[in-house]
Amino acid sequence: MKNKFITGSLLLLVLAIAPGCKKYLDRNPLSTFSQADFYNNAAQVQQALTGVYNAFGARTVSPGFNNPTPYYSKMDLYTELGHERGLNGTIASGAYNSTNGTVSELWTAFFQVVQRANNLLFYMTKAQSTMSEAEYKRVQAEAKVLRGLAYWHLIQYFGDVPFFSAPPSTPEEIYSFTRTDKKVIIDFLIEDLTTSAADLDWLPSQFGRVSRGVSLGTAARLAMLMGTNEYYTKAADLTDNIIANGPYALNPVYGNLFRKAGQTANVGNEIMFIYPYGDADPGSFNYLNLVQGSRNQGGQSSHFPSQFLVDLFECVDGKNIAESPLYNPARPNRNRDPRMKQTVIVPGDTVIVQGFTSMVYNINATVATFNTTTLAITFPSATTNQDSLNAFGARQNGLGNYWRKYLQDRDINGTAGNFFKVGWVYMRYAEILLINAEAHLEKGSSASVVANAVNRVRARAGMPNVDPAILGSTQRLKALVRREKMVELANEGLHMADLRRWDDGAYAARIMPGQIYGQTTSNMRLTAGVGLEFTAPAAVPTFDATYEVPFDYTGSAARRLQRETRIYNANQHRLCPIPQGELDKNKSLIQNPNW
Repeated sequence: MKNKFITGSLLLLVLAIAPGCKKYLDRNPLSTFSQADFYNNAAQVQQALTGVYNAFGARTVSPGFNNPTPYYSKMDLYTELGHERGLNGTIASGAYNSTNGTVSELWTAFFQVVQRANNLLFYMTKAQSTMSEAEYKRVQAEAKVLRGLAYWHLIQYFGDVPFFSAPPSTPEEIYSFTRTDKKVIIDFLIEDLTTSAADLDWLPSQFGRVSRGVSLGTAARLAMLMGTNEYYTKAADLTDNIIANGPYALNPVYGNLFRKAGQTANVGNEIMFIYPYGDADPGSFNYLNLVQGSRNQGGQSSHFPSQFLVDLFECVDGKNIAESPLYNPARPNRNRDPRMKQTVIVPGDTVIVQGFTSMVYNINATVATFNTTTLAITFPSATTNQDSLNAFGARQNGLGNYWRKYLQDRDINGTAGNFFKVGWVYMRYAEILLINAEAHLEKGSSASVVANAVNRVRARAGMPNVDPAILGSTQRLKALVRREKMVELANEGLHMADLRRWDDGAYAARIMPGQIYGQTTSNMRLTAGVGLEFTAPAAVPTFDATYEVPFDYTGSAARRLQRETRIYNANQHRLCPIPQGELDKNKSLIQNPNW
């Protein structure tokens, strides 16, 4: 295999280093040197490694690279789990093409990671004599993990992509690279990651770095992309190793995973890889709660959870909302999976943010204020409800619900509301358990093996174990494992790979197209001893018989918010198009089918 690369100069890409962890990781990123006069000692190698981390780091990919919001926060919006306000032509809509800015930036962002990692791996030999053997191998291994994670993203979005394991040997190679079969890439990377994992400790050398568990977990993610028994077996073996030998456990408090203090404590070492923001670094922050926050509390409200996701959460009896006698459409936040309250905000939920009016979220014309001392609700109030009446709020431009995950520490450290310090979690132990469950299920392991991993995740959330009746049905158990991955990992940017992979694309073809419905449009009333409730709630959706997910909302369409009508062509939309700019520069590249 020829080793080729997309550009010839390290300098072209290191100039785009994102703000955020550069000081927090106690290293200065590479920014003013070229390959010819760099990598001469351990300090410069460490600077270059930080440059790789920063390329992978917490910045949005669209619009532009200057917004420090984690790009992972957008990725679930390209699936059935989310919706992006007021934008036409998003990946989720299906109404986009090869000139789409997000597509181009995804390609550029992750190939930037690949290039920085390859340059480091190739040129760091110059500094080998200045480094201990352990440090040298650790830097190599960390760069390989970040390269593997970058390719996991590229493959899930684009399929077969150009594969580079070293910088270009000649300038001509820059404009002649072709696409490599994803199996070849994945085989190389799984071997690369499993071998280099031995050079890393189970826990990271520094908060925000990768570790042995992340190396093996990345290999497992890549194996799952292949979707065959051989690779499900690889994923099961890799995650079995992590579970058996790693120092990881589930944090008993789910919500603490997405709060500053909880991330710092990291009980159980559940957080395996995180992009941290430095408390003492004024340039280290993101705008996450600006784009996800309530209009009443200073947010822009442009990222929304879908009603599909909201309705996917079971009731506390382990039954879906179409089956459970505990579900009341007038009070949809009651008797639900406790993770729902930590993930989304729906009408009737209390929202408490320091420095802003504490409220009970609703879609009436005025805010329902909430007294945090007496717990009294004032409704209606004299405060205009921007979430309902503002042209960019959740009712006018969204689906009527908000994200809560990652947003509960809005003004922590005394910073302004949009200078957010809560880190973004890239990988955690719950994901490893759920990959393990799905891999074992797909390769034909016993239902008890599958249930063991799933039940650990459900028990932490306060949900009952898998019903024995479901354990007796492979199809129902598969549906449950998939739902569990969606609700546990929602708004963590991981679902796109599953969406496109499940049942060789049949799941996406079933779920993605059609009208997107939202929350009930009915006003709410305050009932003594009860709280806020809808006066005329929408009916429960019909669940799909095969996938056991919310599917048909047409029976309550007149009482629901309605947004874009999504297009999904199974022969086209399983992959994104190769950016037109890349095709124009390199005539050896071939476009994905039907683009």
